[in-house]
Amino acid sequence: MSCEPSPWFLGGATRGARRLRLFCLPFAGGNASAYAPWQAAIDPAIEVVPVQLPGHGGRIREAPFQTMDEMAEGLADAMVRRLDLPYAVFGHSMGALLAFETLRRLRARGASMPAVLFVSARRAPHLPPSRPPLHVLSDAELVGELRALNGTPDVVLGDRELLDLLLPVIRADLKAVETYRFREAQAFDFPIHAFGGTGDSIAEEDLRAWSRQSTAGFSLTLYGGDHFYLNDHRIPLLRSLESSCGLTQGELLP
Repeated sequence: MSCEPSPWFLGGATRGARRLRLFCLPFAGGNASAYAPWQAAIDPAIEVVPVQLPGHGGRIREAPFQTMDEMAEGLADAMVRRLDLPYAVFGHSMGALLAFETLRRLRARGASMPAVLFVSARRAPHLPPSRPPLHVLSDAELVGELRALNGTPDVVLGDRELLDLLLPVIRADLKAVETYRFREAQAFDFPIHAFGGTGDSIAEEDLRAWSRQSTAGFSLTLYGGDHFYLNDHRIPLLRSLESSCGLTQGELLP
């Protein structure tokens, strides 16, 4: 069985021997290609499905969303057509918040829920903002913040033409995150596993606070590194994802 191509997902989705889909949601300004190498390094029973948001990557000609509600509604519309297999969701930074809100919308529609939610380098959604907004900074100030986060190559930050393309998208993503307002709702009945870097500005207790959003179990794993710790710890991170999916679904993985 195959799924119709969608601009929301990188590559075509084919069922074949796959037994679980892992939807991977990007950080602010990021695009689906960041997750493309994961497929070759993960258990072949898992199909990696990188998410491409409007305005990002191959969708650069589309206007990026300005609010988290718009993002989550749009992604829920796309994901609901890809839930013919058991699935899990991984979101890094902005992607963690987007995953949380998208799953809330899917639950409201009566859609099947994931085996597990993986959240990475993002404070729990019910916590208040911990810093002044970045989306209102000047271009020079914003580039400085991006350089400090260590997630954007210096060659990109030093290229004015590239920055002219990327900064409006990054600014829109940051606005969506920084204007987000949490609304109380029932906790999820599937596990949440959080990941972070020991050198990140996000405190351990802020990651651990995700436990409030699940009635089915929580864990936290920290790796050495900063906000983009996963670039240096991809293989152990993927082994952890595999293990969590297998333990959650029993015989999903061989």
